[in-house]
Amino acid sequence: MQYLKLDDFKNYQFLGNLKLSPNGKSKAVLVSQASEDNGYHAVIFVDKGNGFCPLTGLKGKVGHFLWLDDENILFSEMRSKADKEKVEKGYELTSYYKININGGEACEAFKIDALVTKLEMLSEDNYLAVTVFDNNRPCLEGKTSEESEKALKELKKEKDYQVVDELPYWFNGRSFTNKKRIRINTYSVQNGLKPVTDKLTDVSGYKLSSCKKYIAYTGDMAPAEIHSIASNLWLVNLETGEEKAVFAEEKQIRTCNFWKEGKVVVSYATGEKYSMQEHGTFYVVDLKTGEGKELLKYDRSTGGAAASDSKFGGGTTDMVVGDKYYFISLDGFHADIYSLDLNSGAMVNETNFKANIDFFDIADGKIVFGAMETNALQELYCLDGGKVTKISNFNTEILKERKISPVEHFTFKDQDGYEIDGWVLKPVDYEEGKKYPAILDIHGGPKSAFCESFFHEMQYWANQNYFVLFCNPRGSDGKGNDFADVRGAYGTFDYDDIMQFVDESLAKYPGIDADKLGVTGGSYGGFMTNWIIGHTNRFKAAATQRSICNWVSFSYVSDIGYYFGTDQMQADPWNNIEKMWWHSPLKYFDKAETPTLVIHSDEDHRCWIPEGYQVFTALKVHGVDTRMCIFHGENHELSRSGKPEHRARRLQEITEWMDKYLK
Repeated sequence: MQYLKLDDFKNYQFLGNLKLSPNGKSKAVLVSQASEDNGYHAVIFVDKGNGFCPLTGLKGKVGHFLWLDDENILFSEMRSKADKEKVEKGYELTSYYKININGGEACEAFKIDALVTKLEMLSEDNYLAVTVFDNNRPCLEGKTSEESEKALKELKKEKDYQVVDELPYWFNGRSFTNKKRIRINTYSVQNGLKPVTDKLTDVSGYKLSSCKKYIAYTGDMAPAEIHSIASNLWLVNLETGEEKAVFAEEKQIRTCNFWKEGKVVVSYATGEKYSMQEHGTFYVVDLKTGEGKELLKYDRSTGGAAASDSKFGGGTTDMVVGDKYYFISLDGFHADIYSLDLNSGAMVNETNFKANIDFFDIADGKIVFGAMETNALQELYCLDGGKVTKISNFNTEILKERKISPVEHFTFKDQDGYEIDGWVLKPVDYEEGKKYPAILDIHGGPKSAFCESFFHEMQYWANQNYFVLFCNPRGSDGKGNDFADVRGAYGTFDYDDIMQFVDESLAKYPGIDADKLGVTGGSYGGFMTNWIIGHTNRFKAAATQRSICNWVSFSYVSDIGYYFGTDQMQADPWNNIEKMWWHSPLKYFDKAETPTLVIHSDEDHRCWIPEGYQVFTALKVHGVDTRMCIFHGENHELSRSGKPEHRARRLQEITEWMDKYLK
């Protein structure tokens, strides 16, 4: 067996966008892997019953795909040199190719003069197209090539300026979004693109009815200049263009899907008790009257929220089949597929897989899903007749060749009586009687959750002969609204839970050297790392990543929304700035002594980089050994989907920092 290497993640295959053929006999999935150009390849693999084989080029970069029928797939990819040159000039273009799963080369189907993020088939040669629409761009329709290129040259001059006149004005991974909208259109091969939603309406989610005559969507309607956390549900008749609001007032809509004619299943919250992160109640809503029949009060998140640094891509997380609504939900630290009977309101855990399911599709009575089992990378599974069978081996071989530390789970009761889940990875070469350093890893969110699926960084540290400690303190997801509610309390009971977890780990694992503890975490985990070094000196090294250190400067900047910081603090700068400052780790850095590495990305619009600069500067001026590594061109997702070389450098920086002080 070989040791896990720092950059082994480059060989992992990340799965997403699983789709079954209409007859359910074939499966297609988009598989991504690190490429030589410091990006990611994306290839469609198809299983016709004899295992998965690549359908598109192994060096390709497919965007998205759909089944046209049982044998043909339509996919987006920029293949043509002429198309690439056109895009370089500033044109917006998405090219589509058609390929038969039984053999033959892909042939060009059509091109859409827009940035298309998703395509769904309405009928032959007619589609529903979701696009990114920029109101700041000149309209090129009807212009000659010469006129278009002149207009695009003028647009390039505007790259030196950024005008903002609405909130939010940027989004992580998308840069400035002022006047940019997610827009729904119909597309006809004969007649081109036709908008369905208004040019200033920003669609946050939508569903297409099974008859393909209606869409239901949520989002901000024009001309809102301060976008709201709440939304109405809008119903559009694609044949007539008629649009209507379903509800009399806006709601915090979590999920929505069509059921019978004239009815949808909707999960929404009022936010009265738990604000923006409150779990939704399921209703069946009459689209004509807007009246809803309550089906189930459900105190869990939907869509799945288990953390990992070894997956990205996503896929379908809910759908209606017959009289049942299927959805992924995180309960404790397992994400399973549940069904909700839309007549009775009865809910069933369909998979009970005790793993972490990321996406699924259903056809011919079978549920096929992508998941991470304990200590395993993503694979595909099939639930048929109550039995789950693994049907892929995308990542099996690489882990067979590597040393992996089994995850060990335990629970304890915190000071308020809440049960806390914690885990420990032993060093892969662990020997009884020897002492080893340990790294405490803290998840983001805070409304996220660790699980028992694969974490590359943790397994790498275990291969470097560290103990690795991680837990789900109060504030985490998976245990209901009350457990997750940390508003106005950051750094109090959540900090106590984490410190108690460390104490419990030391008691259970005498091989941990209590004098050689390190701590790291990103986002909320970065906040908590900052908080820890200002409140205790028990850790000998820290690495704070994409963190928050000052709630006053953080508020009104994050892409989560202008309301996020003040909501989480239950205070604002005008009425209770003292409370915001009390919960700010920066306040306590005059007491910090822990050598600290600061990791931040300069395009992180969730936790803007000045938070990292403040950490670095404050610690430096107080004489703490501090180093900052800034990743240019990366955002909040650096550790999960950043450029492969950048991900490797990040892990190298953290590991070498820990080695310096703990070994």
